[in-house]
Amino acid sequence: MPVFARSFAMDTLAKWDADKSDNAVRLLFDRWALPGKKATSEAPLRLGLRDGYVNFYVKGQSVAKLSCGRDGPKLSVHNAYVAGQARGSERDGALQSYEDYNAQALADPATAALVAGWIETAVTYASAEKRFVDDLVAANPGIIDLEMGLPASDLPGSERVAPRMDLVIVQVGDDASPTIAFWEAKCANNGELRASEDNAPKVLGQVDRYVRWMSENGRVAQVQEAYRNTAATLIEFYHLFRGQEGDVLECVQLWKALAAAEAPAIIVQPGIVIGNYWPEGSTEGIASGRMAQSAASFARNKHREKIERHGIHVHEVGPDHKGAALPPLSTGPVLA
Repeated sequence: MPVFARSFAMDTLAKWDADKSDNAVRLLFDRWALPGKKATSEAPLRLGLRDGYVNFYVKGQSVAKLSCGRDGPKLSVHNAYVAGQARGSERDGALQSYEDYNAQALADPATAALVAGWIETAVTYASAEKRFVDDLVAANPGIIDLEMGLPASDLPGSERVAPRMDLVIVQVGDDASPTIAFWEAKCANNGELRASEDNAPKVLGQVDRYVRWMSENGRVAQVQEAYRNTAATLIEFYHLFRGQEGDVLECVQLWKALAAAEAPAIIVQPGIVIGNYWPEGSTEGIASGRMAQSAASFARNKHREKIERHGIHVHEVGPDHKGAALPPLSTGPVLA
């Protein structure tokens, strides 16, 4: 059975020339916007740790993948970004491969000079829903992962499609112990939130696939270890590229609490968070008022109630971003 894991070769990266200010790896980490902090033009990137590599995201859109092997770091960047092929250009969709940069190329200041262009191009591909995810990361210091992809199950009768969850967050209760919880993020115009009276909204199937995956033997222990490793690795990234002074930051304190937890509790039932606005920079129809109409019809047709009757917590974020700070989840089984 494929194992869910999170890891990175930190020792190898630390031995590389990461202390130099003119390499592409340091520049990417210089642009890392921590969870709980709004991304600025100088620091627009979020991090998503995977098993053996880390993804950099801008407004929820993947920009580059950093791995580290025996020969040092390697960066993979979509050729559309390398070519400066913005979404909607005449050649949109023509480039589908990736450009790899080895350790020698990443140490070259000429490569670092390309980073801003990659980010500028990648952000043109960020949909409203991806931008909504970034708004949530900015408002929640406990978020430690985005676009959480789970390995497909190989059990008989299981679907071969790997389930995904948009956000993973660390909650700390009154006893100061950390709990891992999950959220699926949708904008109000997403048809998966809606259903007739005789049918269930499609989003419930997505949540159910995730819950079934978590119920497989050994999965809870895998997720616990993976996110303890994530927290420890994020601390190492921070110390390597930002120094020690940020240890008082709320996100760093949450990472420390999770990394130190022997078996953090997991709330298996994800929540669903809905954005009732067009995130800044969205291009899918921001001037039309369509999102406000979608939010109104969602309420009018009682789609929220159709979801909540299945025991799923629904949280809505308004046009003023009120509610972007996610409430603690407490519904569903808590496993440890």
